[in-house]
Amino acid sequence: MTHLNLPRFQYTVREPVSGACFTGYADELSKSYATLLAEQLAVHLAGHGVDLSALVWQTDNGGELLENQQEQGLPAAVRALGCEHRYIPPKRYTWQSDVETVHRPVEDEFFYRETFRDPPDFWAKTTTYWDYFNLVRPNRGKEWQSPLQILQRQAPALVGAVLNWRPLDLAKRHHFYLPKPLHQGHDVPSFPFSPNAYGGLQPSSGRPCRVHLSSAINSATMGR
Repeated sequence: MTHLNLPRFQYTVREPVSGACFTGYADELSKSYATLLAEQLAVHLAGHGVDLSALVWQTDNGGELLENQQEQGLPAAVRALGCEHRYIPPKRYTWQSDVETVHRPVEDEFFYRETFRDPPDFWAKTTTYWDYFNLVRPNRGKEWQSPLQILQRQAPALVGAVLNWRPLDLAKRHHFYLPKPLHQGHDVPSFPFSPNAYGGLQPSSGRPCRVHLSSAINSATMGR
């Protein structure tokens, strides 16, 4: 995959009740990429009626998921959006089992079986696989139901649009946050969503929603 300049790492967010997955890809493990994925997913969920104050982000203690002394990083970003964040206790690896268990099927069903001609082919096939995973694929651990079927029962108002997620090219989207070159006359960050993107939220009447974030797929797994 490296000779085609394809991403080497998969960032995975999984909602543990339905098993729905929201992914992004990049060429390195980075605090900026993890934070960007969380921000973009939060905007996506808010835009489809999810109350962010009822959202709990649970992550492991990987370096790309930690805050620095200036409180910069994913935990601060999701708290600023009104969510809650929790780290799993050290060495309690089973606390992330919901997201970790998805890595084996994506390897067996997708990365070990597919070949890619070029980056557009990679993104097209990756999008197709995750649409299949969220909308169609039965999950043995969820009584042979797909995430879509579970959401139809648990949160029918969110069905359809909330699963309309395209895997993110995190390196490409990260450039939207960078200052424009000085020769263009402006050195102001350009953000991929407007300040009013959080409008129109619907009140939540259920239990807090929890999402688990992992970036465990490495270059050895995705490389060919």
